[in-house]
Amino acid sequence: MHTDDLIKQLSTQVAPVASRSFVRRFAYAWLTGTAIALLLLLLTIGVRGDLYTAMFTWPFWMKWLYTIGLIVIGGALSLYFSRPENHSGRVFWWLLLPIALLAITAVYQLNNAAPESIHHMWMGHSALMCPWNIFGVSIPVFIAVMWMMRRLAPTQLRKAGFAAGCLAGASGATVYALLCNESTAPFVVTWYSLGILLPGLLGALIANKVLRW
Repeated sequence: MHTDDLIKQLSTQVAPVASRSFVRRFAYAWLTGTAIALLLLLLTIGVRGDLYTAMFTWPFWMKWLYTIGLIVIGGALSLYFSRPENHSGRVFWWLLLPIALLAITAVYQLNNAAPESIHHMWMGHSALMCPWNIFGVSIPVFIAVMWMMRRLAPTQLRKAGFAAGCLAGASGATVYALLCNESTAPFVVTWYSLGILLPGLLGALIANKVLRW
C-alpha cells in the first residue's frame, strides 16, 4: 500500500472532535482540582467559625470578587496558551486589571484610616503565613491544570505554565478565603496577590520539563 493511500484510509476513520472539547476537558480538570483543594481544607483546617455571618459582609465578597476575577482571567489565559498558534505575552496585562481596582480600594482605605491602624490593615495577623497557605491550598489545582495543559498543545511553555499557575493560585485563594478572616483591601492586594503569584512562578519555572510534548 502506498503512503498516500494509507494516510487517506486512516483519515477516513477519524471521528470528528468538537471544536470546544478542549475547553470542557480543561474545565473538568480545574473543577476537580478545586474540589480536592476545598475537601482538603475542610478535612484538615476547616473554615472560619463565623463564615455564615461573614458571607453577608463586604470584606468577604471583596476577597471573592478579587480572586474570582483572577480565576476568570487566569482561565482565559491558560486556554489561550494551550493552543499552539497563540503566543502574545501582552495578554498578561489583563491580570493587572483586578489588581489595580483592588489597589485603588486599598489606597482609599489607607487614606481614611487612623495612622495607628495602618500597619495592622496592611499586615493583619497572618501576613507571613497567608501567601504560603494560599500556595499550599492551590497545589491540587496546580497539578490538575498542569496535567491537562500537558495533554493539549502549548508551545510557549513558560507563558503557559505561568498562566496555569496563576489560575491555580487564584483558585487556591478563593478556597482559602473560606478560612481567612482578614478583611482589609491593603492586606488582600498585597498578601493574596503574592500567594497567587507563587504558583504562577512555579509553573513558569517547571514548564519546560512538565509541559514539553
